[in-house]
Amino acid sequence: MPFAVPERELQELEARVQRALATADDRELTVLGYGEVTLVLGLETDAGAFACKRLPVFPARTRFDAYARTLQEYLARLRAGGVHAAPTELWHMPLPDGRIVGYCVQEALPAKRLCSRLLHSEGPAWAEDFFARFLDRVHSAVTPTLGLDAQASNWVDVDGELVYLDVTTPLMRDARGRERADVKLFFTSLPWLLRDAVRLSMAPSIFEKFYSPRGIVLDFLGNLHKERLQELIPGFLRQANAVLTPALTAEEVARYYQGDARMWELIQRLRKADRAWQRTVRRRPYPFLLPPDVDR
Repeated sequence: MPFAVPERELQELEARVQRALATADDRELTVLGYGEVTLVLGLETDAGAFACKRLPVFPARTRFDAYARTLQEYLARLRAGGVHAAPTELWHMPLPDGRIVGYCVQEALPAKRLCSRLLHSEGPAWAEDFFARFLDRVHSAVTPTLGLDAQASNWVDVDGELVYLDVTTPLMRDARGRERADVKLFFTSLPWLLRDAVRLSMAPSIFEKFYSPRGIVLDFLGNLHKERLQELIPGFLRQANAVLTPALTAEEVARYYQGDARMWELIQRLRKADRAWQRTVRRRPYPFLLPPDVDR
């Protein structure tokens, strides 16, 4: 169901973000989580609590409008494929220089019901049931032109219903296998001299896995290493291999995670180097809030 986006409070939130960027001090912000590209901010209002995912700044209104159309199509296709995506509203405001800042806004769901947390706190029976439901959603929705970034932290279990959170990057491809999302936009946090080289070399490995059930399950299981949930992998492999061809192995999962971790560590090092250059040499604010170091 649609909900009322808190306009004034979002304007105030963006003002706090701008101060954080200018001062390199984010203590005014409530950070609910860091993605590999964007971050999620908490917003408490009289109308309720919201999770607000700030998007990379759009250089022009036409780029924002194209993103808005793609996002709405993605949400509709997920629903048609049997995935219950969290209701999401796209909010935006123009900046003085004509660029557009945007947020994907969702009503806050109980953090304790994040599946990445429940896998720690609930027993084997819940984990087995969750993974069966997860496999069903993946197989019902995913096609070569519709993908999911379906790691455990992107799902919430609400009254027995799996709700999918991470719709910020609309994972859709055209008939020729080209990404429909504005891929260039999501690489703007890299040093500009390296953006095209990194995008062209790494984008295929970043996106390809999201368009097949096997690739999605491989990514899901690999991320259990980051979540320190390796003990669940053998049981999940037995469930997954009942419906996947060819079968996955624990060794393949471990190799995949090691490669994925190295890739994101490299990207984060490049971002940090660019931030240091911008702040210390060019004496200007760095336009992104980067996550702290992740223990991978």
